[in-house]
Amino acid sequence: MAKNSAISADIFVPKATLTLTFQNGKEIVIDANTLRAEIREMAMLHGLKQKLVDAAAISRNTSTGKSADVNDKYDAVKKVADRLTSADGQWNEGRGAAGEAPVKSGDLLVRAMMQMTGRDETFIKDFLSAKTKEQRAALKKNPKVVAIIAELQAATVTNGINSDELLGELGLVEDESTEETPTEPEIVPAAKKPNTRTSKKRLASVTE
Repeated sequence: MAKNSAISADIFVPKATLTLTFQNGKEIVIDANTLRAEIREMAMLHGLKQKLVDAAAISRNTSTGKSADVNDKYDAVKKVADRLTSADGQWNEGRGAAGEAPVKSGDLLVRAMMQMTGRDETFIKDFLSAKTKEQRAALKKNPKVVAIIAELQAATVTNGINSDELLGELGLVEDESTEETPTEPEIVPAAKKPNTRTSKKRLASVTE
């Protein structure tokens, strides 16, 4: 559960149950098998609608880099719809699917999400693998995630290795103890301007 989240949701497909866990430790469990047929049908359609609408939440065309227009959003939704309705339909796009970069263990987003949620690496990687590149990019721009990534990037010691010491071998990190004390700039007195009156008087006496 996220540190700042009051509630988290877990879906257990084999048992068809939904578990809502609250920050106070209390839970609400709903077994879909016990619901009336009408409610199950509405829940199914609502889930499909949300799944397809979420696919349209893209800001840019990944091919052109331009802002996504209605055609780009249609294509994104159609891609998900085709996957869901295919003969071997899947709810989530598989890990490492075509066009999607695989989620790496050392990815900063994975580490940030692990720290934020308290979940293990496998859970986070599975969660992110089911998301599109656009959705992962949106997560990386979330202020809460950005703050944690900044903390991870700022850490100088990782796995017992001090990265400042490694940079020091290249002379990229200054040692404060050996830093020279700046000296005050030398003040050079300005040269005196010649006394033009005295010079004129001397010149006059010579010419007379």
